[in-house]
Amino acid sequence: MTGTVSNTIRAAYGIGDYAICLYWGGVSTFLLYFYTDVVEISTSAAGIIMLISMTWDAVTDPFMGFLAERTRSKMGSYRPYIFYGSIPLAISFILLLWVPPFEGFTLILCLLLVNLLHRTCFTIVSVPYSSLTARITDSSDERTILTSSRMLFAALGTFSVGTLGFPIIFYFGGGDESVGFVYLGAISGLLAIIILQITVYFVQERSFKTNKNGLPNFIEVTKSVSSNFPFWIVFSAIIILISTYLMFSNNLIYFTKYALGLHEYQFLIQLVLLGTTLITVPLWAYAALKLGKKNTWLISMVILFFGFSTFYYYPINNLNTLLYILVLIGFGNGATGVLFWSMLPDTIEYGEWKSGIRTESSLYGFMTFAQKGSIAISLFILTIILTNIGFEPNQEQSSETIKALKSLMSIIPLIGVCISFALLYFYPIDKNFHEKLIQDIENRRALDV
Repeated sequence: MTGTVSNTIRAAYGIGDYAICLYWGGVSTFLLYFYTDVVEISTSAAGIIMLISMTWDAVTDPFMGFLAERTRSKMGSYRPYIFYGSIPLAISFILLLWVPPFEGFTLILCLLLVNLLHRTCFTIVSVPYSSLTARITDSSDERTILTSSRMLFAALGTFSVGTLGFPIIFYFGGGDESVGFVYLGAISGLLAIIILQITVYFVQERSFKTNKNGLPNFIEVTKSVSSNFPFWIVFSAIIILISTYLMFSNNLIYFTKYALGLHEYQFLIQLVLLGTTLITVPLWAYAALKLGKKNTWLISMVILFFGFSTFYYYPINNLNTLLYILVLIGFGNGATGVLFWSMLPDTIEYGEWKSGIRTESSLYGFMTFAQKGSIAISLFILTIILTNIGFEPNQEQSSETIKALKSLMSIIPLIGVCISFALLYFYPIDKNFHEKLIQDIENRRALDV
C-alpha cells in the first residue's frame, strides 16, 4: 500500500470527511447565528462560550494524536476511535443545537458544557481520521489524489449542511427555528454515523515495525516538530488564512439578512459559494499535479485577492451582484483544503528525514490544536468587533454598522491572503525533493533492520 491506492480506498477514505464536515460546517456556519438569533444571548456571551470550548478542543488535539499514535489493536491505531466515537459525536451535535430551558447564568453554563462535550467527541474522531492519510500511502502524488478525494467529500459535506441547513430548519421548525435546529442536528448525526462506518470498514492502515516502547516521547516529538521548517510554513499560511477567512464566512448570514434583506435566499447564497468551492476541487487537484502544490497555492491566493477586493470596492445592492462575487471567492477557496491537507503529510517525511523521528498523529494533533485555537481567538475577536460596531441581533442595523460589517468581511481576509501568499513562496518541498526524502528514509530503515 506504499504506492498506488485503489479507487475504493480513495472513495472510502474521502467520504469520511463528508461526515466530519457535516459537524465542522454546521458549527462554523450556524453556531454563532444560533446563539445570537435563536438562543438570543449576547454576542459577547456567545464569544466567550466559543472561545473556551474551542480552546479546550485545541488543547486536547495534540494529546489525542499522541494517544492514537500509540494505540495498538486489531483495527489499527486510528480506526477504533472513528468506529466507537461516531455515535457519541452525533448525540453531542444534537445537544449542541438544542435550546436549553434555562435563563441567565444557568443557560450560559449549560451551553458551555454541551459545547465542551461536542468538542471532545469531535477531537476523538477527527484527529485519528486526519492521521490516516500518512498511514495509507507515502507517495506524494497519491496523497494529492487521496486528499483530493477527501477534500471533494469535505466540500460536499460543508455544501450539504450549508445549503440544506436553513431549508431543514425552516421546514421542520414550522416557524420555530429552535425546533428546526434540533432536526438539523439529528439528520446530520445519523448520516455521519453511517458514513464513518464505511470509512472504518474499507480503509486499512499500514503497520510500522516500531513497537510501543520504541516510539518517541512527547519531548522528542516536540523537538522534531519545532525543527520542521516546511511544516511551519504550511502551518502558518493555513492558520492565518483560516482565521481571517472566517471574518467573511461567519458574517455572510448576517450580511445577507441585515444588509440585503435576503434571509429567505440563504439556501441559494450558500449553494453558490459552497457549490463553487465543491466543483473546483478536482480542478485544483489537477493543477497541483501538473503545476506543483506551491505554484497552485500561489495562483489560488491571487484569485482570492481579487474576490475579496471586489467584495470591498463594488457596491452590493442586490442578490445577483452578491452571487457573482461569491463565485469568484468560492473558486479561489476551493484550492486551500486540497493543497493544505496534501502538503501536510509531505512535511511528515521531511521531519523524519531531518530528525529521524516520525510524527504522524502527533503532528496532525498539533496542527489541529493550533487551527482550532486560532479559530477560537478569531471568533472571540469577531464577537467583540460585532458588539463595538453596534450589531444587535434581530434588530434593524444602522448604515454605519452595515458599512463596518462589509469592511470586516473583506479587509481582514485580504490581509490573510497576502500573508499566506508570502509564506508559501518559500515552501521548499516539490515532487522531486519529496521523492528523494522517501528514498533516503527507506535506505535508513533498511540499514536499521
